[in-house]
Amino acid sequence: MRKTVRLFSTVGPAARLGTAIASLPVSVQRALAEVAERTDLALVAGSWSDDDGGCLVANVVRSTAPSHSSADRTLDLRMLDAFPQMSSRDLNLLIVAWDEAAAQAVAASDDDLRSLLRSGLAWAGVELVETRQAADVTAPPPGGSGGGAVVGVRVTGSAR
Repeated sequence: MRKTVRLFSTVGPAARLGTAIASLPVSVQRALAEVAERTDLALVAGSWSDDDGGCLVANVVRSTAPSHSSADRTLDLRMLDAFPQMSSRDLNLLIVAWDEAAAQAVAASDDDLRSLLRSGLAWAGVELVETRQAADVTAPPPGGSGGGAVVGVRVTGSAR
């Protein structure tokens, strides 16, 4: 009998997810970065079958695709509709990498999953831009009033 060694032993969760993200079209990478920064999109609850929050793909579709009746289109088809440059193979690789990385990292909470997604994006070299409303900031920026402006923080890096 042939013994198979899983990649879990040699590839870390961020690298596993980052490899899949790096192969995706730039528009999909940007959408994943947006999901990573949107704390209103739960990554841990819900399921693929009921199109609920918690599914990474559902959150990408929710954050980018126009809201319309989904009765005739499955979630995977809506994802492919939203990103025509993405192949079904790309989508499958992302889903498998996400599931395997989450299992490997034992990521059970929303914070754990969001951290994993951010790490995977950083590994892939995708630039994250965190934006918050100035009302969320306790003090205005130096020399500014802080009245409703958006504060942007660039987080870049690669763990490769």
